[in-house]
Order: sequence, then C-alpha cells, then structure tokens
Amino acid sequence: MIEKGVVKISGNTECVQQKVEAAQRNVEEIEAKVQRWLTSVEEITAEDESQANLKTRYELGRRAHELGLVVKDIKDKGTFQTVGHRVHIQGGTTNSTKGYEDFESRKIIFDGVMKALKDDNICAIGVCGMGGLGKTMLVGKVATQVIEDKLFKSIVTVVVSHAPDLKKIQKDIAKELGLSFQDEETDSQKANLLRERLKKEKILLIIDDIWNKIDLEDLGISFGNDHKGSKLLLTSRFRDVLATDMDAQEIFSVGVLLNDEAKYFFSKIVGDLAENLNFQSTMVEVVKECAGLPIAITTVANTLKNQKNPNVWKDALRQLKRANPTQIKGMHEKVYSSIKFSYNFLSKEAQSLFLFCSSFEEDMTKKRKC
Repeated sequence: MIEKGVVKISGNTECVQQKVEAAQRNVEEIEAKVQRWLTSVEEITAEDESQANLKTRYELGRRAHELGLVVKDIKDKGTFQTVGHRVHIQGGTTNSTKGYEDFESRKIIFDGVMKALKDDNICAIGVCGMGGLGKTMLVGKVATQVIEDKLFKSIVTVVVSHAPDLKKIQKDIAKELGLSFQDEETDSQKANLLRERLKKEKILLIIDDIWNKIDLEDLGISFGNDHKGSKLLLTSRFRDVLATDMDAQEIFSVGVLLNDEAKYFFSKIVGDLAENLNFQSTMVEVVKECAGLPIAITTVANTLKNQKNPNVWKDALRQLKRANPTQIKGMHEKVYSSIKFSYNFLSKEAQSLFLFCSSFEEDMTKKRKC
C-alpha cells in the first residue's frame, strides 16, 4: 500500500518538477512550499527504499504505518496551482552601456561619481554637459558598477526630458519599487506612499536628462538622514539646473574627448580603413570636425565605415564644414552637422521615416493600430 502511495507521489513529482523547470525558464522564483514538498518527496522515497533493511516484522509494520501517514500527507499537499512567481529584479536600469569606452577623461569622472556615492554626507550628485557627450552612458556605467559592488538595495532610472510628465515619472518610480497606486488615491496620498516606500531600503534613484526644475518633494521624493543612505544621481545639460534648481551637492562636468581619444574612437569604428594611407589625412580632418563629441564621432564614423571611395570621405568633410545650424539650446553645433550629414546618406524612404519619428516628443512611445 505504501509502495502504491509512493508510486503515485512519484508520478505527481514528475508533473510538479516539469512545472518548476518551466517556471525557472520564465525567470520565476520557486515557492518555498513547493521546494519543501519536493524535499519531503525525496526523503520519503529514500525512507521507503530503506525499509528492506528492517529486521523484524514488528519494526516493518510499525514503520510502515508511520510512513503511510506521511505518504498520505505529502500526497494531499502535492497539488499546486502555481509553483513560482516572477521576481521583481532590483537594480534594473534603462541606461545602456553598449559601446562605452573607458577613456581616461571619462574614468576621472566615473571615479569621482563612485566616490560621491559612497560619501555619507552627500545625498544628491549631478552630472552635466551638453547633449551628445555621453552623460547617459556614463551614468549607465556607474549603475552597472553599483550593482556589481552591491552599494544599494535597489536602483531606479527614469528619463525626464524637455517636457516631463511628472505623474508618469512618479508612477514609473513606484512601479520599479513594486509599489502600486490606486486610481482613487489623491496626488498627496500617492506622494506620501512613495515617500514611505523610499524609506524602506537603500535606493539609488537616477533621474536622467533634466531640463528645468522639478519639485521632487511634491512627487514624494526626498532623501535625507531617515532614508537609509539613499541617493539621487541627476544628469542635465545645464549646470545651473543641477546646482540651483535641484540642489546637487557635488557636480561633475563631462567635456569633449581628448584628441587622441577621439582619433582612437573613430578608428575603432571605421576599422581597417583607418590604416589606409588614402584615407588618413581626410580622416584626421573629419575627426577634427567632430569636435571630440562622442555622438558626432559615432554618427559620422558609422556612416563612413563602409565607404571605400576616398572621394566620398572628402565630400563628407566638405558637408561637415558647410553645415551651419541655428542656435540649438544645449546642443553643440557639430552634433547637428554630424546628424545632418548622416541624414543625407539615408534613402528617401528612410529620410521620411526619420522626419516622421522626429515629430514625436522625446521618449514618447506610439502604438501602431492595425
């Protein structure tokens, strides 16, 4: 009878184990009760096999009765609707570090930010610099290092941009921290809930691309002595926004790449063409026109890397020199000229798509209706 019970449990175990494996593939954490049940099955199976070593009929009968009760209990508990749950992965960040180069000019800033994050007297840190210098990528690298060093329990990243939707930002931060708002809750209640949630653990909140003052207190964001060492890491094109409007206690300025860094970066992208004598003199001038701006170097180099006609490179140089953009706040003129140059290489269809996409606000998502 016990053997039949164990056989039934074994069959159920196979089914549960399949569910467990499927849940693990789905990046789910297995429920503790399921793990305990599987452990119990292993133990009772081993116990059943060991009965053959019992010497007397009395011992066999007594132990069989005990095992029978255990088998029934395990069998009754072996029905699970779900075996796991999706874990909220702390430390997730939208900052991409793909293509990040550990240049000396960036390493100094990186080390400074990391040091400030470990300073108990600093709550708000700023990183400033014009568009196209790689602030977001640098901060993404910082976030990756913070995760590796386990400096914070959670990392949350939100992008603000030129016309921020503050309620969405508040909701996104709450969601990353596993906090849900109810529709009937007032703005004040939501702010209080987020404020209390931020007190629960040591959190690094990264707010990227701030253009104007944001009243974080109204959103429920305020880091101080009662926030377990949580910190703000802010980025902006404008130093005064970080210093005056956002009260950053320490600010790091990101500048253009050094000449050698810019040449190396460009050469790495274009590959073997950088060693071709037919291109070298023009390449030096093209790199110069990129003015040490990572985004300009990336844009131009990727456009030219498959162009093996020296005349194409010379024409590219003329286009870069000829571009005369209007004043764009927070953007170096060479960023505009490099993008315009790359745009000219697109097909008519791609140009139309580019212009269509540019009609939407930054970071806006648009669902396609079928």
